[in-house]
Amino acid sequence: MKLFESNEQKNMKSFLSAGPGGRMRVRGSINSALLLLIAVTILTVPVSLIGATMNRIVILIIINIIAVIGISIFSGNSGILTIGHVAFYGIGAYVSGLLTTSPEIKMQFLPNLPDFLMNAHMGLFTAILIVGAVSALLGLITGLPISRLRDTSAIIATFALLVISHFGLIGAKDFTNGNKSFYGVDQVVDIWTALAFLALSLGIAFFFKQSTAGLQLRSFREDETAAKSMGVHVNRRLLESWIISACIMGVAGALFAHTVGAFAPRAFYFFKTFELIAMLIVGGLQSVSGAVVGTIIISVLVEVVRNVENGFVVLGFEVPPLWGLTQFCLSGIILLVLYLRPAGLLGSMEAILPFFNRLWPPSRRKKTSAAFTASVFTKGENGPGSGDRCLRADSITKNFFGLQALHDVSIQVKPGQVIGLVGPNGAGKTTLINSFTGSLELTSGRIFIDDAEITGWSMHHIALNGLGRTFQNIRLFKGLTVRENVMVSVSANSKRFEPSLEATAESWLEEFGLLEYADRMAGTLPYGHQRELEIARALALRPRYLLLDEPGAGMNRAESEELLKLLQEIRLQYGVGILIVDHDLHLIMKLCDRVVVINKGEVIASGKPGEIQKSPEVIEAYLGTKKTGDK
Repeated sequence: MKLFESNEQKNMKSFLSAGPGGRMRVRGSINSALLLLIAVTILTVPVSLIGATMNRIVILIIINIIAVIGISIFSGNSGILTIGHVAFYGIGAYVSGLLTTSPEIKMQFLPNLPDFLMNAHMGLFTAILIVGAVSALLGLITGLPISRLRDTSAIIATFALLVISHFGLIGAKDFTNGNKSFYGVDQVVDIWTALAFLALSLGIAFFFKQSTAGLQLRSFREDETAAKSMGVHVNRRLLESWIISACIMGVAGALFAHTVGAFAPRAFYFFKTFELIAMLIVGGLQSVSGAVVGTIIISVLVEVVRNVENGFVVLGFEVPPLWGLTQFCLSGIILLVLYLRPAGLLGSMEAILPFFNRLWPPSRRKKTSAAFTASVFTKGENGPGSGDRCLRADSITKNFFGLQALHDVSIQVKPGQVIGLVGPNGAGKTTLINSFTGSLELTSGRIFIDDAEITGWSMHHIALNGLGRTFQNIRLFKGLTVRENVMVSVSANSKRFEPSLEATAESWLEEFGLLEYADRMAGTLPYGHQRELEIARALALRPRYLLLDEPGAGMNRAESEELLKLLQEIRLQYGVGILIVDHDLHLIMKLCDRVVVINKGEVIASGKPGEIQKSPEVIEAYLGTKKTGDK
């Protein structure tokens, strides 16, 4: 780890502050979208020239791709499977139909339609703009509660959205014609129009995935607690992706309406949902490229099976209709893919990566960022002489259903100071750390960062106001690269758009000797490097105080000595206040200025390391006392 930054390196910062990061992400998004668009065009355009029927099938396949991309923007980045997005698809179809169908036709089957809708007769593109706005508004309304839900409850909520929208479309007879068909919509979507909207949706999907918001949302997908502790506003990111995906689904529905010309509510219910989810799962939930591949495979399969389902003749023998064959085949292929490749055919891979890496090799990207280091703390802000500022807990108590985990605990950490927190297993050490970071709500007491009381603040708010942490059990974003792990912290603490996220993250990795692993998945690192990465990620938040929960757990003596040197260097270079929990008393005694001992949720001793070693209360807590009569 580098302790000092040369003047030359400082000067390089301003030159490189507009570094390659932002350009790389935009370039990657454009290249990815173009490559997939070219591939889809090559696959579909020649087929569409065979005849009107094939042309329509190809257009519907492209619309399906747009719809699946819409779902993947939310589900692929968040990991929360939605089964309610077909609601926006259906609403987009009906809104576009109401805005573009001629008044004469609407008068025939929607005589009670309000005048402003009855007289509306606009073009496709104007209608699609309105559909996008309506979908965004509905996405906002529905996304506010759904973004607060997780796991099964979120899936159930999206299912409820699908059911509500279906019966809402049936019940709104004056606007939708109820269960009967809505007809007379101009069939004006040709293959080039469909491809144009596909290009737009691909660009949005790739740009969002590679954006700061997409990166932070993917960190939530990997580990919500760790993401919040790195300053990620999880609910906001979920809401943003939900609204964007709702817009794309609404536009896909409008394109569908102007392709088929007539439709009914049953077209936007269970089977369509099942079909789109199958496409997403088969291709790969976490990959935009997978959404495209899965959609093409499933769409072709469905078209083939539908012809068989209606009955056929083989060698003069007539096979009767096989109703339900399409659903049976879709279920079968989902089960087969999940069994053979649970992450889907492409997993989390994007088709662009080999191509993009040849254009811009990782080695070239590393050289760009290695010219400067990660000295981002303003000299004098931390360390001795920083005044009365401190991280402080005043008489905090935490109860769990009658069990008192902490009782009247007070502790403070000043900038540049290292405080050790020790005690037997179950003493309440991790509970205290979690109380500081906001992951636990206090029963009583108050917590301060400098002059600001943070009691009751959200985890991400506390993190962004100067508190970094690591975890007792390592909580890296294992499905993200080493570089991306640090980028999450860097991006969360950026007060403005920072075009050099990659460069800044790589400078942190270089500080910790991890730059050579930048492109590896974090979960594949050796144990010691995982601990180092977790500390680097926490420091990238630029905290004033750092909470380390058993960083030496599982380390041998040599690794423990390396950790000791690392923490001493962090203290010297950055001047952060450190509160460290560890069972390695050798490390604690050599590193800490003061040691606080807790047992059964109460502070039983506090003082310099030498004093603590001799404390009778501490000896009793660790070793116990002899029973009367024992020898």
